Amino acid sequence: MVELLAESEHSYLDASFTLVREDGRKALNLRLPTRSGRIAKRLIWSARGGEQLLFSPAACAGKYRLKKLSLIRVSAVFALDRMKVRLSRRLLTVPQRMADRWVRYNATFAPNGARVSYRDWMANVEPRLLKIRQFGLGAKPKLSLLIPVGEGDTSQAVTRLLTSLKDQTWSHWRAWLFLPSSLSVADREFLQSFARSDERVQVESVANWLSVLEAEPNNYHLICPPRAQLASRALDTLVRAVQLRPHARVFYSDEDWLHESGRRVDPVFKPAWNPELLFSQNYIGEFVVYSPGVLKSAGTPSFASELAWDLDLLLAVVGSLEDPEAEVAHVPRVLLHRFAAPGSRSYAESSRRVLDSRFKQTGIPGVTLEVPDHADVVKVTWPVPQPEPLVSLLVPTRDKLSVLRLCIDSILEKTTYSNYEILILDNQSEEAETLEYFAQLESVPNVRVLPFNEPFNYSAINNFGARHARGDIIGLINNDVEVISREWLSEMVGHVVRPEVGCVGAKLCYGDGRIQHAGVVVGLGGLAGHIHKFHHRGSTGYMNRLVSTQNFSAVTAACLLVRKKIFEDVGGLNEKDLKVAFNDVDFCLKVGQAGYRNVWTPWAELYHHESISRGIDNTREKRNRFDREARYLREKWVEKLGLDPCYSPFLTYTREDFSLGLNERRDVPLVR
Repeated sequence: MVELLAESEHSYLDASFTLVREDGRKALNLRLPTRSGRIAKRLIWSARGGEQLLFSPAACAGKYRLKKLSLIRVSAVFALDRMKVRLSRRLLTVPQRMADRWVRYNATFAPNGARVSYRDWMANVEPRLLKIRQFGLGAKPKLSLLIPVGEGDTSQAVTRLLTSLKDQTWSHWRAWLFLPSSLSVADREFLQSFARSDERVQVESVANWLSVLEAEPNNYHLICPPRAQLASRALDTLVRAVQLRPHARVFYSDEDWLHESGRRVDPVFKPAWNPELLFSQNYIGEFVVYSPGVLKSAGTPSFASELAWDLDLLLAVVGSLEDPEAEVAHVPRVLLHRFAAPGSRSYAESSRRVLDSRFKQTGIPGVTLEVPDHADVVKVTWPVPQPEPLVSLLVPTRDKLSVLRLCIDSILEKTTYSNYEILILDNQSEEAETLEYFAQLESVPNVRVLPFNEPFNYSAINNFGARHARGDIIGLINNDVEVISREWLSEMVGHVVRPEVGCVGAKLCYGDGRIQHAGVVVGLGGLAGHIHKFHHRGSTGYMNRLVSTQNFSAVTAACLLVRKKIFEDVGGLNEKDLKVAFNDVDFCLKVGQAGYRNVWTPWAELYHHESISRGIDNTREKRNRFDREARYLREKWVEKLGLDPCYSPFLTYTREDFSLGLNERRDVPLVR
C-alpha cells in the first residue's frame, strides 16, 4: 500500500509508480491521480517480486512539495478487502480471484479504464430492456426495410442480414434490396434467388427508389445497412417505439460491433437529438426508421456520388421538420450489430461535402468546413459578423497576481479576435503588487478594473460585471485560465451569435494536459459533472466526442459566452441561493428552459488551473454552504437531474469518464 500527500501549483497531480524488472524492462505503470493537499492511497502488487519501484510525482512540469510518501506492506487478505471496497463503492462486480480482482481494481485509476465490461452489461442490463409489453397501443404500423446494397457488399454479408431478418420475433415486414448497376452478375443472381425463397423480400434497382416509396405510402421505412445483422427483437422494439411516439418522424437506436469471433464488442450508446453533434459526425447512423411520406419528399439518395448518402438523406428529412427535438426519437436499445463499415476518414470527407451542399441550399453563408488531420470528424466553423460584435470578458479576482497576470496576458497576447474588453472585477484585493498591477492596466485601452467591495459571491460579482458590460456578448472567465488556441474567442463568438444558441463553452485542460472540462452532464453523481475528465488533451474520447462540437445541458462558467440579452432575460446568475457552486449549471438550465441550445466546442482551448485562486472546500463552513447549494439544485431541477438527453442512460452516472454503467440509478424508457 502506498500513501501520498503532495501540494502543488496544479490542483491535480497525475502521479505514477513504475515497476522495473531486474533486466531493466518496465513491467507495469501504475497511476495515482492525486488532488493537491489531499492524501491518496492505492495498492501496488509486485506479482513477480524483485522489481524496482520508480516514482514520478506528476506528468507535467511545475512546483510541488511532497509532505508524505510511504510504502506499507499489507497482507493478501487486507489487499483483497481494500480492492473489494473500492470496486463496491463504484458499483462494480468484484471477482473472486486475486489476479482478476487486481486487474479490475487497477483499471479504476485510469481516466477511461474498463470499469464495467460490455459482457457484464449484456448479462445484467440488456435482458430486461428487451422485454416488450403487449402491443396494446393503437394500430400496428406496417414496416418496410430499405436495404441499399453497395459495390463492396458481398452476397454473404447481405445473406447474414436477411437471415437475422427472418429470425425476427416480429414477422410483419417487407424488405427491398436496392442493387447498383455495377453489382457483379454472380452476386445479383444469388440475391435474386434468395428473394425468390421468401415473398417478403423484393429486389429493385436504385433507380426505382421513389417508385417503391409511392407503392407503400402508409408504411414506416427502416433503412438498414447490409454490413450488419439485427438484434433478435429489433423490429418489435422499433414497432413498439413507433406506437409510443406516433408523432415522431425519425427513430434511431444504439448499436455495437461484431468481432470476427462472433462476440459483441464496442457498444455505441448515443445521446438523444443533438444537432451540433450531427454536424460534426453522423452519430445517428444508417439504421433509421422514417415515418410514412417523409422519405418521398427527400428525393432519391445520392448512393452513387457520396459515401455519406445516409447523412445527406437524414439532413434533408430533418430540414423539413417543424420541431426536430420533438420529432426525432432515440430508442436506447442495442438493435443493430455491425461487422464492417467504410473507412471513417473517407466518410468524414464525404460528410464535409454533404454539409457544404446543405448549408449552401439553406442559405447560410460563410460557414467553413474541414476534416482535421487528427480526427475523423467535420469541424464546422460558423462566421463571425462584420463588424465584430463587442465581447465583454468578466474576470472576477482577488489578489493572486501571478495567476491573474497569466490569464490577462494570455488573452491580450494570444487572442486574434479584436473587438473585446476585459472587465477585471476586483473582490477586495489587498496585496500591494496586485494594486500596482491594476494601476498599470489603466493604460491598456480595452481593460477596466471595477471594485466589488462585498463578501465573495461568484454569482453577484458576475451580475455586477454584466451591468457594467458594454458588449452585446458577455464572457464569464475565471482568473485562473490561460489561452491555448489563438482563435478561441472567434470560435465561440461564431456560435453564440446564432439565434438558436444560448451558452457556449470551451475545452479546458489542466496544466498537465489532461481534460478538466468538456461539457457538463446533469445528474452525474446525483448533481452534475464534467464528462471526459482526466482524459488526455489529444484523446478523441468516446464516440469521437472529445473532438466534436456538440450540445450539452450545461457548460462551465470558467469560460462561457452568452448574449447579454439572454443573460438578462433569464435573470443572470442566482446570487441568493448559489453564491459559489452550481450557479453555472443552474444558469445553463435556465437558458435551455428558455428555448436555446447550449454548445460546447473543442476548437476553443484554454488551460484551467482550477481552484488556485479560491482554494478548495475544506472547512466546515464551506462544506455546509456546498451542501445547501447542492440541495437547492436538486430541488429546483429535480426533473432535469434524471436522464440527461445529451448523454446515454447506459453510461456511468457515478464517474466522469464516459465508461459503461450498470444502469445505476433508473429504469430506461423505450423511447426518448
